[in-house]
Amino acid sequence: MYLSILKQGGASINPIYEHQLEAEYGISHAPMYIQYFQYLKDLANGNLGVSIAFFPEPVSSILREALPWTLYLVISSIAISFFIGNRLGRYAGINRNTVKDLSIDLFSMFMASFPAFVLAFIILDVFSVSGGVFPIGGAYSSTVNIGFNLPFIISAIYHSILPILTIVLTSIGGWVLGMRNNIIPNVNSDFIKFSETLGLRKEQINRIAYRNAILPNLTGFSMSIGLSVSGVIIEESIFSYPGVGLYMMTAIDSLDYPLIQGIFLMVIIAVLVGNAIVDILYGFFDPRIREEGE
Repeated sequence: MYLSILKQGGASINPIYEHQLEAEYGISHAPMYIQYFQYLKDLANGNLGVSIAFFPEPVSSILREALPWTLYLVISSIAISFFIGNRLGRYAGINRNTVKDLSIDLFSMFMASFPAFVLAFIILDVFSVSGGVFPIGGAYSSTVNIGFNLPFIISAIYHSILPILTIVLTSIGGWVLGMRNNIIPNVNSDFIKFSETLGLRKEQINRIAYRNAILPNLTGFSMSIGLSVSGVIIEESIFSYPGVGLYMMTAIDSLDYPLIQGIFLMVIIAVLVGNAIVDILYGFFDPRIREEGE
């Protein structure tokens, strides 16, 4: 593509040098179906091509370096927001039509509709630029040695607090509202009334209703993994976090199609892995699935 831009600008390129650049960038003039099968062959060997923006760095090497940081942000933020959101939704649904329920609902709707990039800038300004409590960017301090050691782990957690906080606040509202809407019909269902006649304690009854109401949110959990991997791009760019999102913005600015394609492939894999994890979790939460599989 850089060759096309140069040619459009009127520059003349030596054919030998042009063929050399095409070979280095992996550019092929073969028919489309041959390029497709060649791509599948390279993909099976772990070859995702060469990055244009970070030439001559392979795309697989860049993803190997950036993906752990993104997965750390995504898994941590989803786990925290899923746990807190479902607990708040359970509390609001059980105490429906009260001041507590109204307060939680208003907070959830506000955070669910609040733009993530605006919240990221506000948090960055309050806690980093003006407050100086947290670092402005990066994933760890330059004064620590990279590796599995306590100073590095503490530094990595400290640098990730603001990005995780941003993702949690903007995603928690959906979990709250979803759980609240799911648990209200369960609280009024026949099996809950039957449990009350058996003399079960209120906490036991609420726990039964909660386990039954969380099943639809588990389906949303698998979908949120892929959405979070793609949605974290903005947060990583704002906080200068060296994950997939930061490289994605650079790739878009540089028209680095091999890197963009590799990142989208990782998002697809994340969705598939998330669906597999949820299928396994369903067996723990719903005994009917375990009985059907036996």
